[in-house]
Amino acid sequence: MKWSYTNGKLNVSSDETDQQFLLKELIEEASRHQAYQKKIISLFVILSLLLFFMQSYGGDLPTNASTYFYIGYFATPLIISGLISAVTYVLMRKPPKQVRKLNRYFRD
Repeated sequence: MKWSYTNGKLNVSSDETDQQFLLKELIEEASRHQAYQKKIISLFVILSLLLFFMQSYGGDLPTNASTYFYIGYFATPLIISGLISAVTYVLMRKPPKQVRKLNRYFRD
């Protein structure tokens, strides 16, 4: 496999085919993917805060409970929001088309 960069284009040639990728398009698709990851992280944070609020609404934090109770009490909303965010990320992710093509060449 050989690659070169000329006039804003990334040229990748392998035994089978030759491909050209516009650097501008690659950068735009990568930035869209980063924005999607930021949305997933904000979903995790908002969901965690919402679950913490719902858990503590209407009741006080129990006193004289064991340490394991408090660990579970505070970790449960994080685990639930982490699972929901992970499932959302897996189901909704769409790798950028140009980046997928480029990655396929460099994996070989």
